[in-house]
Amino acid sequence: MSKAGYAEVVVDLPVFRVDKVYHYAVPSRLQSLVRTGVRVLVPFGGQRLTGYVVGLCAQPAVKVKVKDILAVLDKQPAFTEELYGLAWWMANRYLCTVAEALKCIAAPSLASSPKYCQEIHPVDCDSARVNAMLRRAPKQELVWKLAQACPGLTRSELAAKAGVSLSVINRLVSKGLLVVRKASMRRDPYPQDAVKDYPPPPTAEQAEVLEAIQKSMAAAEPVVLLLYGVTGSGKTEVYLRAVARTLEAGKQALVLVPEVALTTQMVRQFKVRFGDKVAVLHSRLGGGERHDEWIRIFNGQVPVVLGTRSAVFAPLGNLGLIVIDEEHEPSYKQEDNPKYHAREVAIYRAMNHKCPVLLGTATPSLRTYAKALKGENYHLLRLTHRVDHRPLPTVTVVDLREEYRRGRRSVLSCRLEEKIKEKLARGQQVILFLNRRGFSSITLCRECGRTLYCPHCAITLTYHRDGYLRCHYCGYQMWLPEQCPACYSPHLESLGTGTQKVEKEVEERFPGVKLLRMDGDTVTRRRSHERILQAFRDRKADILIGTQMIAKGLDLPAVTLVGIINADTTLMLPDFRAAERTFQLIVQVAGRAGRGTERGEVIVQTFCPDHYSIEAAKNQDYEQFFIKEMALRRQMKYPPFVFIARVLVRGRTENAVRNAAERLRGDLVCKAGDEIDILGPAPAPVPKIKDYYRWHIVLKARQNGRLRRILRETLEGFNSLPGQKNIIVTVDVDPEIIM
Repeated sequence: MSKAGYAEVVVDLPVFRVDKVYHYAVPSRLQSLVRTGVRVLVPFGGQRLTGYVVGLCAQPAVKVKVKDILAVLDKQPAFTEELYGLAWWMANRYLCTVAEALKCIAAPSLASSPKYCQEIHPVDCDSARVNAMLRRAPKQELVWKLAQACPGLTRSELAAKAGVSLSVINRLVSKGLLVVRKASMRRDPYPQDAVKDYPPPPTAEQAEVLEAIQKSMAAAEPVVLLLYGVTGSGKTEVYLRAVARTLEAGKQALVLVPEVALTTQMVRQFKVRFGDKVAVLHSRLGGGERHDEWIRIFNGQVPVVLGTRSAVFAPLGNLGLIVIDEEHEPSYKQEDNPKYHAREVAIYRAMNHKCPVLLGTATPSLRTYAKALKGENYHLLRLTHRVDHRPLPTVTVVDLREEYRRGRRSVLSCRLEEKIKEKLARGQQVILFLNRRGFSSITLCRECGRTLYCPHCAITLTYHRDGYLRCHYCGYQMWLPEQCPACYSPHLESLGTGTQKVEKEVEERFPGVKLLRMDGDTVTRRRSHERILQAFRDRKADILIGTQMIAKGLDLPAVTLVGIINADTTLMLPDFRAAERTFQLIVQVAGRAGRGTERGEVIVQTFCPDHYSIEAAKNQDYEQFFIKEMALRRQMKYPPFVFIARVLVRGRTENAVRNAAERLRGDLVCKAGDEIDILGPAPAPVPKIKDYYRWHIVLKARQNGRLRRILRETLEGFNSLPGQKNIIVTVDVDPEIIM
């Protein structure tokens, strides 16, 4: 709260030329409400826009004509001073505006009011008087004693605990023995009964790793610790113990997971260990839940925050440790502006707080592992054995070419079908993995060859089991037509395999088997992830079929067989990281098998059994893959040997997009000289999405700073040119996926 006459405001407009701090007068009626960190409504040009108050002053340094703030949109700050500094770093690192960074960082709307409830509290009374009033009312006496033992319960909670009706409580209120008080009620996204935790003693390797983490924490060093541990080696237990030591030191901890699907399991483990000291942030929370969790964090009421990518912006002011589980996952990279990577943001925040960052994975990203080997502020920690020295699963590769030569057209090879029968007969569970949802990926006419495409995207429509053809990019859908729209032939055929086709074939080959499917079509409702996984844990199904959301981090002890239906879906993508993604997915999903007492088995089906990523994954040999892939990356000039950036040009008219892309290339060539390689422009691998045509340019450079400077100068000049109003240009620095 301030009596300053002027506010320094960043206006929420994603345009480089207006991306600066403006001064607005604070009218007297808003003096008590305007403070650093709140959002305000301001006049800007002929518009009313949201602005972010980043400072207050008595008078602008330069005499300028100022306008008044129109309204204050938050009841308390939506970001901290540290996070405002982070916004400027992001603007420079990811070539976005400060306004875009602040929009990403700031809390969800803080204008809403908290939810209230009525708590029951006992009144301090003379015991003789109480005994006299309750002598012939045993139920009331029970409630009175419970209210004394557990003050602050709601009416319904107290009634349930005592096993009485609400009328019993109401009579005690009317007698003046209980009082009702209004209290704010926390909307807890993961309510959990207190459970006694019996943590296992750390293994020798875990103890060694924890000692290294402890040393970094004690030295207040902003180092990056890569915890490279095989699947099932107990990385989560290391996280829990490291966080416990952080809390003992009076510090806070931030823990990131790559998928909402992993949140429930991790929250359960952390709440068992730390109780109500854990707050959760992710995109699937309700508005009220997210609001309440953010307020608890901002007010310093919780020392541990657990969440997905956006939780990296949690307003923690005393960080002592940041943990990033499955650090290699591409989901840590934001695909919309600002195109930040949560791992990089976390490392920057750790530098400000002088604390270590712990990166955990069984399949490190090549860049992270290369840095750890060099030791440039990165340290490599290893867990080489599974807990209790359980063996890693055996991996068998099935050559699908041989299956086809023998005339087998099933999505399940003979070997995989036999193994499923064997595991089901033993009462064990099976996971079948395919990273493609839907039933069939292509529908074509057998007469003329016409393929059915989305009218809004340059992508084939995916056939779904309910009879619809759907676009997985824009959401367009249509019924499967009875005849070809080009030649009117009735002979339409759906080709390719998705999770729904796998589900159908398993149902046919194993009648009566209990199935669950987990993909983008089955987890649209809130808490769907939790319900499906809990049902599988509770043995309500024998087989779980799913996409990449089941590929990592899940601890399912009864699973002894994992079948990878087609390992080539990722390998065939037009992306330089395709082999890396393939290796990581196979090893990660294979790691779901054999986490209990029985040794696990993995069947990998592929048309490319001799590919080095498949061979290395079969051997579960990361070093073998790393050496081969690094040699290819060096030869082809790809990260980690160079830095790359992708410029994406979009617009409604294809010619205008192509012309703009060619013009951009010309500007870049003039500025880049011989130091930067420029590829393109060319149509993007998916050349049209949601009626926007897409061309792209890829740049490679040895120096990241120079690459960003040239791109910023070019973009600022390009956006100010006439005729570019309907062209959208975005830059992705260090893109995870080039599609």
